[in-house]
Amino acid sequence: MEDIPLLQTKLQIPAARSGLVRRSRLLTALSRGLDRGHRLTLISAPPGFGKTTLVQSWIASVGRPVAWLTLDQTDNDPQRFLRYLYAAMARADDRLEPLDSDPTPARSTALIALVNSIVAIEEPLILVLDDYHVIRSSEVHAFVSELLAHQPTNLHIIIATREDPPLPLARLRAREQISDVRQRDLRFDRDESRAFFGETMEIVLSARAIETLTTRTEGWVTGLQLAGIALRSQEDAEGFVRQFGGDDRYVVDYLAAEVLRGLPEALHLFMQETAVLEHLSAPLCNAVTGREDAQAILEQLERANLFLAPLDRRRGWYRYHALLADVLRLSLSQEQRDRLVARAAEWYRSQQTATQSPSATRGSGSGPDALIEPLSGRETEVLALIAEGLSNGEIAQQLYIALGTVKRHINNIYGKMGVTSRTQAIAKAHRTGLLPSQA
Repeated sequence: MEDIPLLQTKLQIPAARSGLVRRSRLLTALSRGLDRGHRLTLISAPPGFGKTTLVQSWIASVGRPVAWLTLDQTDNDPQRFLRYLYAAMARADDRLEPLDSDPTPARSTALIALVNSIVAIEEPLILVLDDYHVIRSSEVHAFVSELLAHQPTNLHIIIATREDPPLPLARLRAREQISDVRQRDLRFDRDESRAFFGETMEIVLSARAIETLTTRTEGWVTGLQLAGIALRSQEDAEGFVRQFGGDDRYVVDYLAAEVLRGLPEALHLFMQETAVLEHLSAPLCNAVTGREDAQAILEQLERANLFLAPLDRRRGWYRYHALLADVLRLSLSQEQRDRLVARAAEWYRSQQTATQSPSATRGSGSGPDALIEPLSGRETEVLALIAEGLSNGEIAQQLYIALGTVKRHINNIYGKMGVTSRTQAIAKAHRTGLLPSQA
């Protein structure tokens, strides 16, 4: 192997920021997995959910030597990866020697030497592979897979990544040897959001405003942080909260740079065109986009943690994170939006029976008045306010949501109910039990 200098910052544990919210429930869950002898902790979520920060906090509380390696694109060179890996291990315990630069060892030789040296020191050790999503090399994946297969009992591995790696994860789960931390686990709850704004950001907000931002961001840590940065320059904090969404310039810039940039053009276009939908299924997406491969694309987006969440275990229905959907829609003209919504409405009308989506609510039923797809909870709220005679602007103010979001909910309601006006929606809602029957 070429004797190149090593960038020492790749081997350093990133410095923890002050004022961080302590995530006790997650720290406890990670420690429980370690106590149960799990080989691997996999922290897989989109950017900005606090993966690295969580690992920092946890390893600081565990009290074990830590070998830390922050990966980048250059580590797709197998020999370079091995050299950095050995250096990280040697940094954690000086009894583990760095990899010799000459001669270049075979992968199996390097693995045997590493495993045997870890076994020899006997003391517990943690290896952190951060930003693993940058790895595309099959050889590197194969080495890590073999390390997991022959892992010493005194070694625990943590992988932090934006997407699930092609490692034997299913086998580890079947053997109860893995701790999974996903996007849903990393979301801030209301108490964590309250601590974040009050202690970390030092911003005074009402309980209702904090709850609104937590709901709007779906607990996305960076989304809350971007909202906090913007709030510092706002005189009317409550008014800002009511209007906060994916059109905020900080949110747009972050998602454009960290999520959307570099996506294949066809994939980006698919996401834009399907962002007008509240819920996504493959047949519906095919109808809206004119494609025939929507199921494969939806599964690809889910694997890549591109802010798409499945709504059922069968992967029949999905939804985008609300802020990402807002950002994607910004690039569509009103004419494009109307055309896409019309295609969705036509698809809904073409269905002969109600689709049993995972968000099923009362009133879905069957027969001539059956809903093509049940309304979401928020859509039901909007429908009730429509029945009370509130304007779009009044609904937005009442629910603390943006005016554009209200219009999107109403379009979804019309499509799912197979109607074209408020009057028709109210009448059908009374008939199906979505709203109390009129006397």
